[in-house]
Amino acid sequence: MDFLLSNYPPVRTNSQTFADAFYNLLPQTEKLDIAVGYITSDSLSELQKAVELNHVQQLNLIIGMHYIEHFTQVEYKTAMKLNEFLRDNHAGEVRLVTPFRYHGKLYSFQNANGNFAGIIGSNNLSSIVDGQNRVYESSVLIRDGNILRQMNRFIADLTEKATENIADLQIDTFKSNNSLLDGQDYVEKATPEEIAKCMNAKTDITFDIPVKDTPQSNLNVFFGKGRETMSTGVVKPRHWYEAEIIVSKNITSQRGYPQAQTETASFDVITDDGWKFKCKVSGDYSKNFRSEGDLRILGKWLKGRLENAGVLITGEPVTNEVLNNYGRNTFSLTKTSIGNLWYLDFGGK
Repeated sequence: MDFLLSNYPPVRTNSQTFADAFYNLLPQTEKLDIAVGYITSDSLSELQKAVELNHVQQLNLIIGMHYIEHFTQVEYKTAMKLNEFLRDNHAGEVRLVTPFRYHGKLYSFQNANGNFAGIIGSNNLSSIVDGQNRVYESSVLIRDGNILRQMNRFIADLTEKATENIADLQIDTFKSNNSLLDGQDYVEKATPEEIAKCMNAKTDITFDIPVKDTPQSNLNVFFGKGRETMSTGVVKPRHWYEAEIIVSKNITSQRGYPQAQTETASFDVITDDGWKFKCKVSGDYSKNFRSEGDLRILGKWLKGRLENAGVLITGEPVTNEVLNNYGRNTFSLTKTSIGNLWYLDFGGK
C-alpha cells in the first residue's frame, strides 16, 4: 500500500500524486472500473482521450452524486457523449447512482490476469486533470489481492443494485452554469467598482483578435498529440481547456500592441464578465497570446463561454460553425489608461 498525496507546498512528500499513479497504471490496464462522487466536464473528456491513447479496452464509470444534486448542462452533455462512445464501441458505459448519494472514490485496474491495482481515497475524477485547483487530496494505491477482490465485489454490487445507465434516465433539471473560473488559481473576481473604473478608462487602442478554429492548435490543442513519457509509455492527453492563441503579424505590429520581451509583455486584464487575471505575449513578432500562470485560464474563459452558450460540447472541436452559432469569432483587447491594464471582451453577439 502506497500513499498518494497532492504534494502542494509546504507539505511536500516523496509520495506519488494521484494523477501520476493513475496514468502510470493505464498502459497495463485492459479494464478500468471507476466509482466516484463528482465529475467535471473536462475530466470526462480527458478520461475518454486517455482511454483511447493508452488502448484501454473497457471503461465503466459510476457517478454517485449528480443524479440527486444535478449536473450542469455542460456536464450532462459530456457524460452522455462519453456513454454513447463507450456503448457504440462495446467498451463499457456511464451509470448514475439513483437511490442515494454515493460519495466514495474507487478506481479498479484490471488486465488479462485480473485485478492488479486499485486506488481508494479522496480523489474525485477531476484529479486526473493535472494542476487542477489546489485542493490537497489523499489516497492509497492498493495491490493486495484480497482487498482488490473486495473492491471489485462492492463495485459490482453497487452497479447492480443502485445504478442505471445515464441514457435510460429522464434528466431535465440542471444546475445553473457555474463559472469554470470560480476558485481557479491566478484568477480573481473583479468588484463592480473595478469593472466600472476599467470601462471608463478604455482608450482607442483596441484589437480584434481572431478565435481560430485551427485543428490541433489555438483552442483545439486537446486534439493534438498527447504528452508521452518515453520511459513508461504513458500518454497523457493535452488539457481540454489548454489554449494559446496565435495572433497574426498584421495585428501584433500595430501601434500599441503588447510586445514580447518588454515591460508590456505581461499585463493585467479585466473581462467583460467580471474576471481578473494576467495575460502575456511571447514568441516571434509577439504572436503567442496566452494566460499567465496557467494556459487553461484563457481556455476556460473562451471555451467556457462557448459551452455555456450551448454551441460547444466538451470534447468536440471548436469549428467555424461553432463560432458562427455563438455569433462571434474574435475577442477584443482594449488598452486602458490605468497602468498596464487591458479590457478583454468575448460577449456573444
